Amino acid sequence: MIRSEMKLVHWTSQSSRLLVIVMLLLLSTNSQRVDAADSIDAAIEAIRQVGTEGKGFEKALPAAEVLQDLPSEKLSMVLDGADGVNPIAENWFRGIVFGIAQQSGTPELKSLQDYVLDQQNNAIGRGIAMELITRENSSMGTTMLADLLNDPSLAIREMAVEQSIEKAAALADSKQEDSVAVYRETLKAARHPKQLSRIVESLGKLGETVTTADAFSLILNWKSIAPFDNEGGVGFEATYGPEQQFAKAGMVDLEQQHEGKNGAVSWQAVEGSDDEGLVDLADTYNKEKGAVAYLFAEFESSDDRAVQARLGCINANKVWVNGKEVMATEVYHSGSMLDQYVAPCDLRKGKNTILLKICQNEQEESWAQRWEFQFRLTDPTGKGLQSGQ
Repeated sequence: MIRSEMKLVHWTSQSSRLLVIVMLLLLSTNSQRVDAADSIDAAIEAIRQVGTEGKGFEKALPAAEVLQDLPSEKLSMVLDGADGVNPIAENWFRGIVFGIAQQSGTPELKSLQDYVLDQQNNAIGRGIAMELITRENSSMGTTMLADLLNDPSLAIREMAVEQSIEKAAALADSKQEDSVAVYRETLKAARHPKQLSRIVESLGKLGETVTTADAFSLILNWKSIAPFDNEGGVGFEATYGPEQQFAKAGMVDLEQQHEGKNGAVSWQAVEGSDDEGLVDLADTYNKEKGAVAYLFAEFESSDDRAVQARLGCINANKVWVNGKEVMATEVYHSGSMLDQYVAPCDLRKGKNTILLKICQNEQEESWAQRWEFQFRLTDPTGKGLQSGQ
């Protein structure tokens, strides 16, 4: 269960990647070397254990120095070590791999190419190897990425999508039909919200009607009941009637009234906007402040599957799927974006139920009037799912 903001981490800025490398090299030069008896495997494991708030840094610094002394023929061992690591450890591995390449001269690009093209290798290691190839030989990288638009590695897919966006943009003035075709092909492959939004915007400029709601497979049709009391923030932890029902049975009674903040309240239909899939609760409930709204939807799945719940919301929120709480974030008016919060969950074959709890506080400033959300379900790569698929 998530109780803090989670965001997908993608590295699209070359300067950001180089900054990580420089910082890691500076840190490692001031560290104390591990004993010579320590194995490469032990050093890799020390990097794998790096976490937030400096966790594991003391052991990782000398381990990084040992690994950076490896010859380029050993790059695959380091790349293998990145399998399944957290984003912080991934940046350490990235810095080490680039450090090895810098110290040992031009790496063997054919070996790196083979590593990238073998999808049995881990996705993170393959992504780092692809980054290194594009740095060492941009022409080779361009050729490879042209065939990797639907790669299972999100990092590689993102690089390939970026290259395809640039190709489509270059065609926009002279060959508009070709540009549209490339954008539409890229739209199917894109997973990162910012890239998806850019493609939708670019298609719009070319006269093509593609909405954010459609591109992201946002859920537009909901049943809502509100307002319940959230004065003084009491509503976030309070378990009002709909929440009690859903936690117990994974379902709500849409015909039942509940005692709300100002008296009895009933379920009603609400819809997200056609363009951005945004459900505006402030408009629905006359800008009520200090209030809680519950939103309910059903989702048909063709199979049992692991998925991700993805919420964009500027208000405090909780999310349940099939009666199980999968996300909870008590933050108000700190900003909002598509896929702002991400949590894994499971769908079962057939009907699935979703309950959202969206809490508005009592701030009166103009920037604190928004009470709204966007929600979707995706596969583990970020591909939006439609009910019935």
